[in-house]
Amino acid sequence: MTTWTDYHVHTQFSCDSDVPMETMCRAALTRGIAEIAFTDHADFEPLDVCSGYFRPERYWEAIRRCRDLFDGQLTIRAGVECGEGHIYGAKIAALLATGDYDVVLGSIHWAQGRSVFDEHLFDGLTLDEGLTLYFDELAGLTTQADYDVIAHFDIIRRATHLRFGMQELDLTRHEQQVRAILRTVARRGKGIEINTSYRRKGIGEPGPSVQILRWFREEGGRIVTLGSDSHAPDHLAGDFERGLAMLREAGFERPTTFERRQPHGG
Repeated sequence: MTTWTDYHVHTQFSCDSDVPMETMCRAALTRGIAEIAFTDHADFEPLDVCSGYFRPERYWEAIRRCRDLFDGQLTIRAGVECGEGHIYGAKIAALLATGDYDVVLGSIHWAQGRSVFDEHLFDGLTLDEGLTLYFDELAGLTTQADYDVIAHFDIIRRATHLRFGMQELDLTRHEQQVRAILRTVARRGKGIEINTSYRRKGIGEPGPSVQILRWFREEGGRIVTLGSDSHAPDHLAGDFERGLAMLREAGFERPTTFERRQPHGG
């Protein structure tokens, strides 16, 4: 049986989940997960409902408790998902100094004051203009922020689904811009994730697409993680079979793992 490494999981330390870390650990054991990274939200954008919610002291207490409880059964990695790191770099640096994190996810949730989850991102914009807006913001993050892995690289699919009813997103028209972003990630020795949550949200295949994964590899990328973006136990390692197939189809051998912000495998 395949043993999974789920590198994008949320718990009660994120404002959009109420699940205790211990509950997630017990569920991981039943779902064939060998290694789990708890990457709770650390957001500082004032417009975000999660802004200022993360409490590192309580998070680290739970990490230590779970590592003791599940020693020898489950490898538990300490992580955090930092939003808009190119804007809130000083606050994120202070946060990362609070503990010995294993993996830091960099994410975009807001682009010029517009939520990338919301169809209103496209108010007054065409599809191509909205995509350019999003990828301009992502370019700033990938160039300037402190991160190990870019979370949900094409998260704008949620907004395109709501506004335009799109299940998939062909970025051929934006290839030059997207490749430049991927090149930056690769040259910095960072990675991207295959986020499988799109399937359970009814938005099609895990993301990013095999097309984008291939572009990443062609631009020198070597680090790819698998993440369910779970906020509930039943979502852990969801659709990982498809995610792993996409990874291999794009030319990668296996998902990358991290320890103390150093990548292993891949």
